[in-house]
Amino acid sequence: MGLVALLAAAAAALAGGGDPCGDVKRLAVEDVRIVSATPIAANSGFASPDTRAPLVDAAFCRVEGVIEKEIGFELWLPPEAEWNGRLLTGGVGGQAGSFNYRELARGVARGYASASTDTGHKASDRNWLLGDPMRAVNYAERANHLLAVKVKAMIAAHYRKPLHRALFVGCSGGGRQAMTEAQRYPGDYDGIIVGAPGVNTPEMSARRMWEMIEHRKHAGLMSQADWALVARRGVAACDGDDGIKDGLVANPAACRFDIGTLLCKPGGKGECLNADQIALVRRLYGPLHDENGKRIDDGILPGVPVSATPLPEPFTPGPAYLATVLFGQGVHRDPDWDASTFRIADDLPAIDKVMNLHADNPDLGAFRRRGGKLIFYQGWADPLVLAQSTLAYFDTVARHMGRDGDVSDFLRLYMVPGMEHCVGGAGPDLFGATGGEGLDRRPEHDMLSALELWLDSGVAPGPILSVKREEGKVTAERPLCPWPQTARYRGRGDPRRGESYSCR
Repeated sequence: MGLVALLAAAAAALAGGGDPCGDVKRLAVEDVRIVSATPIAANSGFASPDTRAPLVDAAFCRVEGVIEKEIGFELWLPPEAEWNGRLLTGGVGGQAGSFNYRELARGVARGYASASTDTGHKASDRNWLLGDPMRAVNYAERANHLLAVKVKAMIAAHYRKPLHRALFVGCSGGGRQAMTEAQRYPGDYDGIIVGAPGVNTPEMSARRMWEMIEHRKHAGLMSQADWALVARRGVAACDGDDGIKDGLVANPAACRFDIGTLLCKPGGKGECLNADQIALVRRLYGPLHDENGKRIDDGILPGVPVSATPLPEPFTPGPAYLATVLFGQGVHRDPDWDASTFRIADDLPAIDKVMNLHADNPDLGAFRRRGGKLIFYQGWADPLVLAQSTLAYFDTVARHMGRDGDVSDFLRLYMVPGMEHCVGGAGPDLFGATGGEGLDRRPEHDMLSALELWLDSGVAPGPILSVKREEGKVTAERPLCPWPQTARYRGRGDPRRGESYSCR
């Protein structure tokens, strides 16, 4: 059934009026089963199932439903008088299996109809990829596309007016979902914010597996304190290149740091490493190669923290879960897979036969032609989605699509000094993307507002202020600059204030 027919059927089901939230239960959209539609009163302090998400004081209708057999979704609908005419979808990271309640809450608080999908399985099912083969397809791409189609029909029928804009926000796995939408379903969204996208998720997962196997082989050789020393010295090697020594490096890709400088002198103790430790650090920070010598990635930049996490039991929840699920369940179809048998040369190409988790197609032409706008952000200190992979993809898009490499009419990239995976780390990490609210909602302080302004008025984003909050108070500010510019200290002024920096 086409979108027009879906709208007609859904609108017909609403004829007769009544409670707006109750009417949602009677929406007739093909392959959609509405499980519940619950009115949430304003100022009720609604707490979502995710305790990390903010309390919601806005009034809205909380819709819980299922697309087809098992693609769960939530759709939060503000009152008609408060709806801004837009949809905000929040992507879900890692193995998915849950909803992005942070974006659901932020969206409805700003007047959006907001949506999210679990991609067709529950996180509580540790063996989800051993089930129906369609789960792999739904997880990789199909669920988010179906979500866009179905909730657009529901929204238009509910409000009896057309949707003005559809936006998508996601980081990590949610960022990969965002790029999959832009590349394969360019008509689904008008504007997209992409954080740490993991465009090469299979390769990223291979590095994760390899790192954990190396940690097991060399158990006890390096402590967490040793790894922290390596990261700290990596930062110190280039701290000050931006005009101020503050524990942050504006462009670690330009930093040169020799691990060998940490070698203990004969009889030396304290903050140094022995020869075996130096060899392991060089191995883990260096480019990854498979067993046949094929290069897989470009290695880890100086200052990025590396965790001494050993290989866990397969399919145990935690940082290793996605990697062990992809290769153990996706490739080997074995609930008792021995993760120590992982081989990059064999297992990495095999995952592509199970599902397409690459989101690295540089051709964004269809998205660009329809006026789509795309904002990337990436933490320089991200140990999971390495900064070089995001930079490499951005450069590939620029070469493929730009005149003299210029794609500024539809694409922006912001690199975030000191930020780790999506949020957190030493640097200011809040700027209205997926990590949380920035200083305020002005476009120069809020990435979502900047995207709205770009779409509505054609005003492209410039520098966006990022802040660090500790115990609810702003303790540091720094402007994020459109790449390849970086923020440099002006040489005067409070280094904790954004106005003391300029983009160059």
